[in-house]
Amino acid sequence: MPTGKLQVIPLGGLGEFGMNCMAFRWGDDIIVVDAGLMFPEAELLGVDIVVPDISYLTENRQRVRGIILTHGHEDHIGALPWILSELNVPVYGTEFTLAYLEDKLDEHGLLEDADLREMRANERLKLGAFTIHPIQVTHSIVDCVALAIHCPLGVVIHTGDFKVDPTPTDNKLFDLHTFAEYGKEACSRCFRTPPTSSAGDTRPANAPSAGNSTRCSRIPGGAFSSPASPVRFTASISP
Repeated sequence: MPTGKLQVIPLGGLGEFGMNCMAFRWGDDIIVVDAGLMFPEAELLGVDIVVPDISYLTENRQRVRGIILTHGHEDHIGALPWILSELNVPVYGTEFTLAYLEDKLDEHGLLEDADLREMRANERLKLGAFTIHPIQVTHSIVDCVALAIHCPLGVVIHTGDFKVDPTPTDNKLFDLHTFAEYGKEACSRCFRTPPTSSAGDTRPANAPSAGNSTRCSRIPGGAFSSPASPVRFTASISP
């Protein structure tokens, strides 16, 4: 059994919707998973957004090896402009997630100095004492991954947001086989983040939300960081 202690530090998103941000520390190495914002509740009058308190990270800036993004929703990447302005560390994400992030950083004048590094599902990366294994998952946005985080103590599975979809629009299937393989091992911990877009939703993943609205003369609609496919479907059934 290795000597040492794995520290898990939730910086946001625990017991709340939004502001997903979690740090993992082993010895002198810290990695951060996601960096999201949260939209304010009614009592926060005059506040536009809420971001995680990263004082722990700034106090240990020399130990932070990078930020790993699971997907491109605002509650997982939205705080990065504020975090990177104080803590400019490498940011790892899939191709779509980084492309989505680039516009956000450009808007804040941070893109030129940002260290963005693309990662792909099943291509492992080494960050200090940690080895990160991205695992393909599906969600209401494309190019999402869960993370198998290997450290000397064992493996931590951080699922990110997911909703098992047998017909994803980008044709990148949920990698159930890799989860099954990790299930055969003795993982130290498994962290699951409840998807904001599907909380309390019991429909199958491929069931269209507006499927029963085709007889209506008017179809009200709303979108939150939604991909083009459901918007296109809604438009196709509109009278």
